[in-house]
Amino acid sequence: MFKSLASAVMAGRVQAVTLALTFAVLAVFLPPFSLLSGAVVALVALRVGPRAGIEVALLVTLVLVVLGLALGAPMAGLSYGLSQWLPVILLAALLRATGSWPATALAAVAVAIAVVWGFHLMVPDLAGWWEETLQRALQPLLQQDDAQARALREALPKLSRMMTGIVALSAVLNALLALMLGRWWQALLYNPGGFGEEFRAWRLPGWLGVLAMAGFMAGVWLGLDGLTESGMLLLLPFFFQGLAVVHAMNRALGWPGVVLFGLYLLLVLALPQMVAMLTAIGVIDGLADFRRRLPQQAGGGGRKP
Repeated sequence: MFKSLASAVMAGRVQAVTLALTFAVLAVFLPPFSLLSGAVVALVALRVGPRAGIEVALLVTLVLVVLGLALGAPMAGLSYGLSQWLPVILLAALLRATGSWPATALAAVAVAIAVVWGFHLMVPDLAGWWEETLQRALQPLLQQDDAQARALREALPKLSRMMTGIVALSAVLNALLALMLGRWWQALLYNPGGFGEEFRAWRLPGWLGVLAMAGFMAGVWLGLDGLTESGMLLLLPFFFQGLAVVHAMNRALGWPGVVLFGLYLLLVLALPQMVAMLTAIGVIDGLADFRRRLPQQAGGGGRKP
């Protein structure tokens, strides 16, 4: 199914624009479709080049702007194009040039950290602004008199202090997942197994993981929101490193397929706990290099699709 979809994307410019537009419209009703839309642009940028990706994104954005004009929201299409496809194209260009997932992820995180600190410098009471914004957005829920509404009202001040980082983290995660999906499609068409080799080779230095953990904990302890959010963002690549370790172990030790299925099912059912566990595995792997002790086929430098 996905190979046929990738083939359709690469069949021509019209097909790529049509699919990206279709998924973008469907994302209004089902947000996960935005990943498929981003993956279409990523595949074109990775295989043909960033310029081709920009052309596809611009054409789709133009159509969305026209649709927005008809619906009385002309800026919606432009903001979607800038927020959803521009980061994916930039990251695709970097991945295409370097062939390194860790370098690509760290570049995205570095930009996000700079944006977070920029907001903290420009807005004196950023947490207060977020609290006001969230109160307006969640007013119907907050006005209810039940346990869930009371818990939400109590959590709102703490959540407001982290919202800038949460939004930045979501943006980076969305761009990386769309890029991964596009890279996987590229490998399906032109280099079967290549994406798996690249992903299983994901490795960052241990000192960076320790620095990220220290920054996060120091930010929480000292009440420095920008530092907490920076640590949180810097830990994201180590979450993927933890996943890479599990996938490498699965391949090397020949675990049954149900193991990976169970892993991703637990990610859905117990997201916070699983994210924390996989991130910790990634940080420890940066220091201990678990994959060095695995049979040779688990590693691999990863071929460039």
